[in-house]
Amino acid sequence: MIETFWKRFVASVTVYGNKYSYDPFFRTEVNTIALLVLFSTLILSVVGASSSVLYHDVTTAMSQAINESLVSGSPPSDIGAMVVEKLDELQVRNMTILSIIVVVVTIIAGYIVARIVLSPTRNALEFQKQFIGNIAHELRTPLSNIKTESEIALLDPSTTEEVRFVFKSTVEELNRISDIINNLLSLSASIRPERMEFHDEDLGSVVENSMRKLRELAERKELDITARMSERKHVWGNTTALEQIVTNILKNAIMYTKKGGHIAITVEPVYPDFMELRVRDSGIGIARKDLFRIFEPYFRTDQSRTRGKGGTGLGLAIVSELVKVHHGRITVRSIEGRGTTVTVLLPAGKKKPGVGDVATQDQDSASEIAVDFSHGSDRIRKNSS
Repeated sequence: MIETFWKRFVASVTVYGNKYSYDPFFRTEVNTIALLVLFSTLILSVVGASSSVLYHDVTTAMSQAINESLVSGSPPSDIGAMVVEKLDELQVRNMTILSIIVVVVTIIAGYIVARIVLSPTRNALEFQKQFIGNIAHELRTPLSNIKTESEIALLDPSTTEEVRFVFKSTVEELNRISDIINNLLSLSASIRPERMEFHDEDLGSVVENSMRKLRELAERKELDITARMSERKHVWGNTTALEQIVTNILKNAIMYTKKGGHIAITVEPVYPDFMELRVRDSGIGIARKDLFRIFEPYFRTDQSRTRGKGGTGLGLAIVSELVKVHHGRITVRSIEGRGTTVTVLLPAGKKKPGVGDVATQDQDSASEIAVDFSHGSDRIRKNSS
């Protein structure tokens, strides 16, 4: 009987030991319970020690009060008053010390428990992003080869119209996949900002490059895109990340603006230490119920519509992460059926901008979400001010 019980006990310990070693969530549960037990024991020890000290101090105070009264010949009523006064002083002192100790221990224990509880989730998210980044890197070369071969096939004059149509569709889909891969790589890079190099960058040039990249898409929808830039437009940032921020915002504006609509881009200083990028479109807008989730990865306000437009649900999530890396701020304002305005504040470059006026925006029926990380074609026209 005892031998059977012992074997079962050893087997159970072995099973739970292996589970503790290989299951991070089970390990977290055990560690959390152990810490809570330790925390409770520590609190009880502090309370017990305080009670012992208080008892000792009370008896000492009573003895001193009685002795002083007897020496001075005070009446019994004076002895009681002196004892009560001493006890009140001891109570205030000991309770103050005990409260401070309990609060400090609670804060420390709470911080440690939170770190341990969130550790598996934090590690899982970082591993997931790194894994996605590695996979994206591996996919770039074969996709590039397929795209090159498809484009070469399109140059062959003997290719029939049916086959040419297939190759054109293939190239378009490959471009879409390339955008997804670039977004995934940006998301992966955003968790390792120490690998990003920051310089004094011309935000105006970044905007112009993004407009050129998206020229064909804008022409296809006959959009009127204007860009107004101040003379001072340098920011402190990473070139690749800045291009990703501007391209994602502008592409979203183009995708969700109806044919013949307009998009206005502004780059100007708004504070002594910040530059503002503002992209305002006349598109379909974002519903109030969806506005507060647009920075979530893979979130789509209308899945069927977004898929039809080629969206991935990563654009604004990437923008948000990269703005965070730059210690900037992103604000999105939208009115359904009237358009969306995305404003990004970025730290100014070495050429400090002066104070600029922030353009007045329509306040009617507007919803707004702000995320603060601060401490931190022929149809495409560019205007300078």
